[in-house]
Amino acid sequence: MKKIRLQKENAVYTPSSGTTILVNYSKKDHILEVEYHGGRVYHYSPVPNKVWEEYKSVIESGGSSGIFVNTYIKPQFKYRRL
Repeated sequence: MKKIRLQKENAVYTPSSGTTILVNYSKKDHILEVEYHGGRVYHYSPVPNKVWEEYKSVIESGGSSGIFVNTYIKPQFKYRRL
């Protein structure tokens, strides 16, 4: 299986995060892409659009990207490292 990054036009950068650099989402495939400091990139799926919208809202309001991932993404969705 190819390890392809999502297109970055929808990416949300997380400059205030000590954990993540950017997050991205494919509505078509329900894939959440998270790039961590240090260069690791993971795809989480199948992430519903509602969860993506909540995640973006947290980031845009200054909330913690890392806490959201650890609380709502990692425990509930399959992942693979790119």
